[in-house]
Amino acid sequence: METVVPITVMDPAISGRVRPPRRAAREEDGPISALSRKLDGFAPLAETDRAALASLTRYVRSVERHTVLVEQEGVTDHALIVIAGFASRSKRRASGRRQILAYLIPGDLCDRGALHGYPLDHAIEALTHCRIAKVPRAAYFDLLGQHPRIALALQRAKLAEEATAREWMVNIGMRSGPERMAHLLCELLERLGSIGAVAAGQFDMPLTQMELADTLGLSTVHVNRVLQALRRDGLITLRNRRLQILAPRQLCELAEFEAGYL
Repeated sequence: METVVPITVMDPAISGRVRPPRRAAREEDGPISALSRKLDGFAPLAETDRAALASLTRYVRSVERHTVLVEQEGVTDHALIVIAGFASRSKRRASGRRQILAYLIPGDLCDRGALHGYPLDHAIEALTHCRIAKVPRAAYFDLLGQHPRIALALQRAKLAEEATAREWMVNIGMRSGPERMAHLLCELLERLGSIGAVAAGQFDMPLTQMELADTLGLSTVHVNRVLQALRRDGLITLRNRRLQILAPRQLCELAEFEAGYL
């Protein structure tokens, strides 16, 4: 049976970088607020840019957990924007084994189909119940052409995605099990915080131990042992399916986490 591991973080001051105070996302911010927050962090947006992003709400639909949004080798004619929930990029072997290559959290976007129409070399799947905007190619090109700040921010966001992929490669290739888990938790705290999804030092991560295993290149048994080890070391506690980070700076030191790549 899969185990859900939500996460609560007590102190968001992990990376040591100086950041402006983060405001928790509010319902009145609208469904595109995460995307606006993310892009504004890469290139300041004007009100006209925000209004253009808000207009994308007409493309938002709900999808169930485990829905495959794009099949591996599939070709799409639209851009995908995660509005709520967790999705993933992943590859599967013929045996069915899966490697999760990236998490797509609210505000993240996949536009390869809209831009190029090339087959995707990986699948995109909803890990949880999600709300997804499927923006047709013509509407997406119109958005980029009329709003150069948005286009610039998306280019910079892609550089951060590439850097994150390199960090995940290092995670699997060079870090121990506890270091891998610690790095993932530190990274998610930064990413979710940047879109206002961290409130009072807390955020949810509704992923199963199997999904964490497929992310970190570990077995589910090893993932469980790693979580137990972090608890024994006084870094986290697990209560009622909520994980509490007790020593964020020590967790950062364990992972050798530096948030600059984000």
